[in-house]
Parts: sequence; structure tokens; C-alpha cells
Amino acid sequence: MRITILLAAITSLVGVAAGGATAGDFDVPADETPGASLTPGQVSGKNFKVRDPVHSDGLMHRYVLETKFGEFEAYGRDELDLRLREIAALNQISETSDSDVAFKAVKRGIEEDVKAIAGIVTDPVGTVLGIPRGIGHLLGGYRARADELTDKKKKPKDDDASGTEEKPKSGVKDSAKKYADKYMGLSASERRLYKKFDIDPYTRNEVLRGAVRRMAKLDSKVSLGMKFVPGVPYAGQAKRALDAIHNEDPAVLRKKRRESLAGFGLTAEEVERFENTMLLDPTRQELLVDAMEALQGVSGREELLRTAMSVTSELEVQVFLRSTGLLLRTHAHRPATRIVPGLRLPTAQFADGRAAVFGAFDAVQWTAEVAGYEGAILQALPGDVTAREVWLSGAVSPRARAAMEQRGWEVHDHAEKGAESQQAASQ
Repeated sequence: MRITILLAAITSLVGVAAGGATAGDFDVPADETPGASLTPGQVSGKNFKVRDPVHSDGLMHRYVLETKFGEFEAYGRDELDLRLREIAALNQISETSDSDVAFKAVKRGIEEDVKAIAGIVTDPVGTVLGIPRGIGHLLGGYRARADELTDKKKKPKDDDASGTEEKPKSGVKDSAKKYADKYMGLSASERRLYKKFDIDPYTRNEVLRGAVRRMAKLDSKVSLGMKFVPGVPYAGQAKRALDAIHNEDPAVLRKKRRESLAGFGLTAEEVERFENTMLLDPTRQELLVDAMEALQGVSGREELLRTAMSVTSELEVQVFLRSTGLLLRTHAHRPATRIVPGLRLPTAQFADGRAAVFGAFDAVQWTAEVAGYEGAILQALPGDVTAREVWLSGAVSPRARAAMEQRGWEVHDHAEKGAESQQAASQ
């Protein structure tokens, strides 16, 4: 029901945002060969290939990796890069000397996990058309959230609820236990292995997690004898967060984060809720705490934490965190004065009154759906904004650029390169 309300609101905005446009005024996302958006090394390699064709939903490419270790989905190029890093790690594990009996057991475990997981995804991201529900939630703004909360009061047992809204005190202990059971049991041996692979220990790749668990049990008994060759090293905020996750006990880090959160403008109840939001694993929490510290002195920075607590899906939290990273890169050389409330996509306002919306989307096209979300964002912006900017991580179609500029947006594509250029110019 609440999703119906959200979609109805966005549909009503399409006519306003698109100015009564007809179907011919919109882009129709076309299927592409993998090589149209990827390098040859990303299209195929050792024990993997990207499925042809690649679909797009108007915001992102939606890749499916076919590998020796099963099929893996990737929403956008950033997520694809992570999946390829994980495949490289699995290749190294599976190719460990066959003469080592202990490691033969690890390999058998990988094969068993692949068989067990195969077929679980019956409707892969690469075959579903339209913008995913969670991304729609991210783009909908807090006005849509007000409708959701109203509907939730009417129907408290809504199966689609994210479970991240305010909980009664009786449920807080259960939430803390569930979070601890899922995330706080990471051993020192597992952390060492993930560090060698340069991979997030809280990866959602179940095959890799199973392999690392088995290897960790052998860590003190068997000489690993493996040459770890990680991919391109993480940089900046991601590297700082992973360094902490790889090198410190999860419980120790949790205590440090709690101390930091108390100074970011959250209530005690919000701190507890943040700590136990299931979609915010320890690495993601570490990234957000680092973001708060980078935004020291920026009014309303805690709004980013509140948004993070309201996420409803894996895709939503991934895009939100990467979009926050775009904001931080801009803030590093062009300081923001406040984080604009009322939007879920990270939005900053500057001393001159200009506002910038940041979106980690790699292939933006002007579809009726995208036009509707643009209208929702426009309505959520405050009245004191003197000019509007949108910073996007990837490419923007000519029609999308023309439509957004006509509506008063200053459009910046390939935002990471743009931020680097601005930083160089300011030095």
C-alpha cells in the first residue's frame, strides 16, 4: 500500500516535471553489449564473463556476472568492480595447491556453496525492467516518507516494511541481539584473510564468505602458501574504513563509534537505532562516522545518518553511500555550509546559496520515471536555494542533460573527475 502511494505521487509529478511531454520526448533505455560500457578486462576474464546484453533502467547499468562460482548481480559499474575483486579472490582460493589435503576441503566447500546458492535468485537484476523499489525510495524525498509513515500506522504489519523505523523499547534488545549475531562474530583470522584480499569482511558474496570461514579455521594449522594479489587498492574514505575493520576487533570499533555518534547531534534513541540497523553493517557504519567527521562544522550533517537509518534495501544503501562519497569529495575543496533536509539523496548547500544534489548513477537517461523523480526532488528543495546543481557519477544522455538544464539544473557528469579538476584548480 505505501509503495502504491509513493508511485502514485511520483506518477502525478511526471506530467508536471515533463511539461506534458509525450512518449517521443523520453529516452528508451536500450540493451547494450557489455563492451559498450566496460573495458575488455571487465567484460570477461578468468572464470567469468558479463552476460550479454546489459540492461539499463534509466539510471544504472544492470550487470549479471556468469562465473565458475555462480551468477552475481551488480547494479552499476562500482558494484561490478567489487564483484570482480571477489571473483579474483575466489580464483586464488580455488587454485591453491591440490597437494594440500586441507585446502581440498576448502575447495569442496566452495563447490557445495555454489550448488546450494544456485537458483536462489529467480528474478535477477539484469532481467527486471524499471528503477528498483529501493532506489525509488531513495529518490522519493521525505514528503513521500510522510505518506509511508501514515500508511504504516494504519497497517503496522506491512510485509514490505524495512524494519528500520522507530522500535518500541521491548524490541531494542532483540534488534541488538540480531545485529550482534549477524556481524559481531568475525574472528581475527577472518579479518587477516580479508585484509590480504583487500575485501570488505561483510561482503554479501556468500560463496566467498564461506570459503574465508573455512580457511580461517585452518589458519593456525596450515601454512597458507598463497600469493594474494588484490585488485586496484581502495582509496580515501573507503580505505580508512576498511583499515579499521581489518585491524580492530568489531566490539572495540562498535564502542568507538558509539562515543563518536553521541557528538553528532543524534538522540540516545537514534544512536541505538543506528547501531542496530541491519542494513548498516560495521563497514558501512564506519564509513558514515568518517563522513560525519569530514563534515565537521556543516549544519545538519546528522541528517545523513537519519537517512541511512531509513534505507529499505541493499541497492538503496549502496547508492546512498556512494552518493555521500561524491558529496565528501566536493566538500573537500568547496566547503558546504549545510546538509539540506527533506531529501534522501545527499544534498548540500553552499555559502552562496547554491545547492547540489549528488547521485551515484552511472547511466542517466530521461525516462518518464526519471522525470517523475526529478520533479519530486525539485519540490523537496528549500525556497532559499539560489541555483541548483546535480552531480552524477557516470554519463548523462543528451536528452536528459537538455531536459534538466531546461528545468534550471547545472548538470555535472562523471562527478569524480569533475571534483578532481575543481580541486586542482583551487590549489
